[in-house]
Parts: sequence; structure tokens; C-alpha cells
Amino acid sequence: MNSKQPIILVIFPVLSVLGEANDSNAEPITLDEIAVTGSSIPELDLFRSSILTKDQVNDRQIDNLVDLSGLSPNLHINNNSIQSYGDIMTMRGIANTQLFGPAGVQLYLDGIPQADVSSYSSTLYDIESIEILRGPQGYNFGKSVTGGAINIKTQAPTDKQFSRVSASYGTFNSQKYNLYSSGPLDGDGFAYSLALRRASSDGYIKNTSGNADTAETWHGSLRFSLDRGNGAKIGFGANFETHELGAQPLVLRNGGNFYDRASDFDESTEIDRNQQFLTFETERDGFNFFSITNRNDWSMNPNRVDLDMLNFRAAESTITQEQIEWSQEFRLESEQGSEIDWVLGSFYSDGEIDGEATRWFLTGFPAPFDQDTQTTNYLIESENIGVFSSIGKNFTEKDNFSLGLRFDNYDKKMTRVKTSQLAAPSNITNSNDFSVLSPSTKWQHTFNEEITGLARITYSEKPGGFSAYTDTMPTFTEEETLAYEISLLLNPSKSWGLNVTAYLNDIENYQFELPDALDPTNYYVANADEVTAKGIEIEGYVKPSENFTFSVAYGLCDSQYEKFDGSGLVGEQVSFIPEHTLALSLNYKFENGLHGQIGTKSIGETHYWNYAGDNPNDKIESYTLLDASIGYDWESWKFNLFGSNLTDEEYYTSLVSNLRNPPAIADAPGVVGSPLVIGLSISKEF
Repeated sequence: MNSKQPIILVIFPVLSVLGEANDSNAEPITLDEIAVTGSSIPELDLFRSSILTKDQVNDRQIDNLVDLSGLSPNLHINNNSIQSYGDIMTMRGIANTQLFGPAGVQLYLDGIPQADVSSYSSTLYDIESIEILRGPQGYNFGKSVTGGAINIKTQAPTDKQFSRVSASYGTFNSQKYNLYSSGPLDGDGFAYSLALRRASSDGYIKNTSGNADTAETWHGSLRFSLDRGNGAKIGFGANFETHELGAQPLVLRNGGNFYDRASDFDESTEIDRNQQFLTFETERDGFNFFSITNRNDWSMNPNRVDLDMLNFRAAESTITQEQIEWSQEFRLESEQGSEIDWVLGSFYSDGEIDGEATRWFLTGFPAPFDQDTQTTNYLIESENIGVFSSIGKNFTEKDNFSLGLRFDNYDKKMTRVKTSQLAAPSNITNSNDFSVLSPSTKWQHTFNEEITGLARITYSEKPGGFSAYTDTMPTFTEEETLAYEISLLLNPSKSWGLNVTAYLNDIENYQFELPDALDPTNYYVANADEVTAKGIEIEGYVKPSENFTFSVAYGLCDSQYEKFDGSGLVGEQVSFIPEHTLALSLNYKFENGLHGQIGTKSIGETHYWNYAGDNPNDKIESYTLLDASIGYDWESWKFNLFGSNLTDEEYYTSLVSNLRNPPAIADAPGVVGSPLVIGLSISKEF
């Protein structure tokens, strides 16, 4: 870690689930507010899981995935500001790529995997809890991922009629309206839930020549569950959302007004997403069976951006894209309390990305070659077949040993046609087919009723893929990760708990994005020969009374390019990975229904390198955000006064280092985070 960047202690409501693992004689140490039942993924690994509760999400007005950045150790989301399109999620030094790469951090909704990578929903509503799982996943459920997973749990249908309406209003004319209703349909285990949401904002960006970062979004979900009490349960439903967005909050870092953006036209983005799912589970003597069928359909039509960020026409981009993916998972699990814990499952997904990217720019040549229009049509098809298993057994009263094994086959194809007014057409067809066997081993030792230790070694891979926009390096190879971790879980009483983990990731062929030196408006995914990411994670809480809670979540990630032939990045901090994340919180509940919290979070220094490593100014310095809320619960009413970024900190959520047009722009432009926001929310339950 850079010694010139001190760690800033910060406060934010993150509560870890800390419990005595595999000790039936000890009472789990969990906070009263946390409910972890009903998840459609196997039981959480308490050594490397964080949970945000419904109350925390509501009190803090957490609206999207970017708000989660830093709330779990070493979780960071580089936000590109348009509803997840182009966001880069990182965990433990492993990063997603923007548009065409495989997921290093996978998003789940109620245990159902969402489509890769940019087409997932970033909006959070109707939330029961948010589960954050760090480290390699895929031996017990779902897709294989090397960095971690986020599982968004929504409110399930209920057997009693329940309704809730809520509204909030805040700075920048931000408005949100929510409706939730749930209840029985036939009195015999058939129930529904309906959730609707509308949100709008005038935005905080002042576009000196065009529109601002306005937003209007609609969301909805309709779900059904059937449970006749015979051990079998069926769930099915659909989610939809639509986003109409204005200019991106992307500004030049030139010392001018921090929130000013220049554009010669009104930028816009329209995004639509639909999901349909069917789940089935049944309990039998000795085992449980699960089936998850899912289809995601995501489209962007169009995304229109001023690339030159000037008030005259010099460079612009228009992208339309549709992604369709469907998946099927089957899973068998041992029943709870079995002498041997085991999981056996399979996973299949099939998807395609179909898009067109058009870029127009001035060339600097005399007429008639003074301008060029480049159009890239691309089709990327992918198929994944996976089989996974795990088995664990207590060999002594204090020792548990488990093994995990996963086999995956990946088949990817890309067809791309690129045309230009100034060059001959370029046709590229690529394919990538490979298989990988990924083992994992874990040893857990209970020292006493208060301390449990764990050691784990995992080997996993991310598949390769294609960078459809660029001619520089359209193909990238698979990424291999050998992960080591050691953890201690301390649970002396319900009044406090602590979880400490040290980890090391040795990564070969590390996948990350670079700006294209030949075309400054594009980027590609490269493979660095060797990368190491090592660090620590600390989560804990102190609860001196039933009404008062203090909690902490800290992550340190020392990531470095160890070998990268021909590049100037050897020895440098890995792109997109902050040096640290840190969060603490103070929460208090009064007996009269009054409750309050205060928190801050800090994101450490983050670099955005080019291939040569000669752009040291392309980094985000450490920043700290202060937040607070005070609420009052009265009968079926809830009132909450909230504030975010109370110190009005000016900060960036990411840099876009491929936008250096014209060349006079020395430093990469940045996506600015929200300034001070004050608001009030009201809800009523029926």
C-alpha cells in the first residue's frame, strides 16, 4: 500500500453474520435484525460472507449496486454511470471486464444467476437482504467465478395479506414511488407478490451545451409460489425494467467546475431488461433437490455519447446491443444435519450478444478525408456446461475436512464486420473452446467454543473471450487463479464478534481492460502474464446493548503486476483495484420508535493504467463519504430523514482512460460521484 495514502477510518452500517460453524452445541452469533433463511443458494460460508439487511438498505437509501462499493471488504465497483453498462466489479483483486468478458464477480437474484457482464440490473428495490460472498464460488451452486458473488434476496410471497406503499423525495428533484403487495391466492399454499417502482431525477451534472444526467426508470416484478405442505415447492415469475437516461456524469479533469460537462448534442441511453424464471425444490429422505430455470433479455437502444466532450462536433458514439441468455441448474444436497454434507449439481447456460457500434470523428486530414464513420457489427455466442460437487465430514469433534470439484466446458464464437470510409472492411471470425477441472479443499478446526479456524486452497479459471470493438487484440485467453486463504472466526458472546481472513491470489493470464493506443475511443481486454493479489479482511461488531451496535468492515488488497512482457506495468498496482476499503457504523434504536445511524465509507487509491504504464495521473485518490439518517416508526408508518455525502466531497467513481480525444486532453476524464443529497422517505403498511 502506498504509504503516502493513510488509511482513513470510516463509518457505515455493515453487519457481518458471525457464527459458530459446525458446532451444534454452540449458539450462533447473529445480530437480531439479520435473517438468512429462505436463500435459494446453499448455506452461507460464515468466514467470508457479509449481509446487509432490509433495514440497512432502506435507512441508507441504497438504490443500486454502486452504493455497495466498499461495504464488504475488498468489494469495489468502478461505476460508468449508466445502469451497470460498462461497470467493472472487483473483489479480492479480481475484476470483471466491461462488455465482452466473463464475470469474475457474479450477480445473483434470489439465487438465480444474472446474465454477463453489463446486462445485469444495477437497481435495488424490494430488498429482503443482500448477501456478499467473497472468494471463488461454484462448488456448491451456479456459475464458476473466481472473485466472488453478490446475491440479492427480494421479499418472497407471503401466506398472509400484506401491502406497503412508500415515497421519497430528495435533492435534484429525486423522486421514488414504491408499491408492494403480497398474500395468498387460494388459502392452500398458493401465494403471490407484486412490486412496482418508479424513480426519476433531474441529475447533478450541468451540461453546458446539451442535456443533463436526467433519469426516469420503471421497475416491476410479479412472483408466485406454491407450497402444498408435501415437501415440494414451486416458484415462478417475471421481472422487468426500463431506463430512460440523459447524459453520463462524465467530466474533464481540467480544474474547471467539477460538475460541468460539455456536449454538442443531447446524449441519451435507453435500457430495457426482462427476466422470467421457474424454480422447483423438494425434500426427500436423505436429500433435497433443486431446479432453477432462467431467461434474461437485455437491450440498449441506443447509447449515444459525445466522445470528445467538447461543444462542437468532433467525435461521437452510438451503440445498440441486445443480450439474451438462458440457464438451467439442477442440484442435489444432503439434508441438514447429515453425517456427511454433500452437494452434486449441474449448470448450463446459452447466450448471445448482438450489437452495432458506430463511431464518427474528425480525422485531421484535408477534405474529403476530414471525417470518418466506423461501423462495427458483432455477434458473440457462448455456451457453458458445468458439473460441480462438494463433500464434507467431521473427522473429529473439532475437525471438518471438505473437498470441492468442478468441471466446466466453455464454447465461444465471435463474428465481426467493421467498415470505414477510409479503410477496407475488416472481417473477423474467432472461436474459443476449452475445458477446465477446478478443485478446492478446506480444513476447519474448532479450537474452543469461542474460536474457529479455517484454511482453504482453490484453483479456478475464467474463460477467454473476444474484444469486439478493436483490431488491436480481439482475442484474450483464459485466466487461471490459485487462491489461498486462512481465517479466524471469534464468537465469545452475543455482545461482540470478529472475523479475520488473510488471502493470496496467484493469477496467470490476468484479464483486464486497456485503452487502445491505435484507436483512442476504443479499448480491449488484455492478458497480463502474472499478477498477485494479497491482503486481509476484517469484519466485526460490538453490541454493548440491545439498542446499540458498532460494526466494522475493512479490506486491504496489495495487487501487483508481477510479469507482463513488453509492458511498462511490472511492479505497478493492478488497474481498477483500490488499495483498501473500510467501513464502520454506529446504529442506535430508542424504545419510543426513534432510530438513527451515522456512517462513512472509504475507497483507497485506484489506478487506471495504459499499456506503457506512463500515465500516473490516471488514478483516483482515496476518498471518504459521510452519511447519516434518523427515522421514526409509529404503528404502521415509517419516516426516515436521510443524507448522503454530507461533507459534499468531490470525488470520482471511475476514470475512462480510453477517451483522450482530442490528444490535448492530458488526463483521462472521470465519472463524478453524487454531491450532497438530503431527502425524506415515508412508508405505510397495510
